[in-house]
Amino acid sequence: MPQPQFRYLLVAFCLCICTMALGQRRALEPFDILHYQFDISLNDTSNVVFVKARIIISYSDKVPEYTILDLASPSGETGMKVTALTINDTSVPFEHRSDQLKISTPPSIHRGDTSEVYVSYTGLPDNGLIISKNAHGDRTFFAEHWPNRAHRWLPVVDHPSEKATCEFIVNTPSKYKVVANGDLQNENEINPGWKRTVWKMSQPISAKVMVIGVAEFTTKKLDDKGMITAWVYKKSAEKALNDFAEAPAIFKALENLMGEYPFSKCDQVESTTRFGGMENAGNIFYPEKSLEGKQKINATIAHEIGHQWFGNAVTEKDWADIWISEGFASFLENYWVEEVLGKEKLQAKLEKEEAKILNYQKKNPKQTVIQQNFDHLDNLMNALTYDQAAWVLRMLQHKVGKEKFRQIIFTFYERFKFSAASTQDFIDVANEVSLLDLSNFFQQWYYMPGAPKVAYNWKYRKKKLVLEFEQLTNYVYQLDVDIQVKYQNMNFEIKQVKLWEREQTIEFSCDEPSEIVVDPLNIVLGRFHEK
Repeated sequence: MPQPQFRYLLVAFCLCICTMALGQRRALEPFDILHYQFDISLNDTSNVVFVKARIIISYSDKVPEYTILDLASPSGETGMKVTALTINDTSVPFEHRSDQLKISTPPSIHRGDTSEVYVSYTGLPDNGLIISKNAHGDRTFFAEHWPNRAHRWLPVVDHPSEKATCEFIVNTPSKYKVVANGDLQNENEINPGWKRTVWKMSQPISAKVMVIGVAEFTTKKLDDKGMITAWVYKKSAEKALNDFAEAPAIFKALENLMGEYPFSKCDQVESTTRFGGMENAGNIFYPEKSLEGKQKINATIAHEIGHQWFGNAVTEKDWADIWISEGFASFLENYWVEEVLGKEKLQAKLEKEEAKILNYQKKNPKQTVIQQNFDHLDNLMNALTYDQAAWVLRMLQHKVGKEKFRQIIFTFYERFKFSAASTQDFIDVANEVSLLDLSNFFQQWYYMPGAPKVAYNWKYRKKKLVLEFEQLTNYVYQLDVDIQVKYQNMNFEIKQVKLWEREQTIEFSCDEPSEIVVDPLNIVLGRFHEK
């Protein structure tokens, strides 16, 4: 969920009540979901949904006593009420409580078998599917599953590491258009005033980015290949289309860096949702309030398109690894800023982001990028998992060089495409490709709280530049720092120093400098100040 509108996060997360317990349990299930098919009926007379789900499960590891899916249990007027459930066309006992559908696995299923679970149910979603009216007063339906809200209305394994292909069969009044993941299979009238739209996703993705959008859309192809379609409200089409106009160029810039795009489309969708942008696989949702027709969301578009490679194709193995999604997307956003808008724009953006990171660290002095202990998933959405994680990737690029860095991220991407990866997986790839031991580099930036604070002074004596450094934090960092030495004749040179001790004195032979600039490109996260 890149570039969130933070003022809406409290409402969104209080509604979804996302806890660590659910996410941790899902990662341990001994079975694998291969495919979801959701046959969904929506109407204009009520917000009740009618769903028939078909779920293909592989028991390749072992056969558990219970096959457990996540699905909101009935609670007052909301929740989902299961009316029928079978495995391989045989009715089986099940319990549905505490938002878990606990199904007795039939004894006829053996290790290595693949089974089909059918679940029929109806209910009023309290979250996950946002049924409301847009700014024009028109009714809309938008799935909003991040981070683990798909189960508020769909039976899934609601954890990022569980990835499957999916198919949405959506029955609606005829006035609506339906967008979803994957490729459009068909769109047919089924009864007077009613139609059925079918979308099918052939690549495995997490439930958090499986979505539908249903509204009175108008559509427009934005690129020659037909991969990028704008889905916009008819009554605000001109503004929204103008805001999406640069999407093909942004797409091309990121594809030039990352290589072949992982999905069959990259649709840009106007939506009535809470977040400032949501990277749903192959169809990105942007809230209507952000589409003003002034092309102010290009950086957000870059961030969301970046997520298609990292977050969607390569997914975090567990919630603590969420930087793999958000940090990479933020890094790719900054890559686009530098490539298209220039280095000065990037430096100005980075200055703001660094201030945000350091301010967050000051308010949360014990928090790290990799946070193992958390009560709610919203605690993972912060300046560390977005901005600091992206900054670390930038420091890594500077440390190993651009070409080697590109090999690292490309190797990581190819190795874990359409699967899930951990932080250690990335560290292992970085060590392997760079032929360096980067363990301490990642330890200090991902697992240690805070950032460096370094005081320095300099003097010139006996034809030598003498630099004195002191690290002021409790933890002593290992830092590779550029020093810009400026001379009276307007020339300069760059020296690199390794600051690996609390106090260090470093000398260079050189002409007398007129000025010294420590970390001139602001590569190192933290503060350097002259004594």
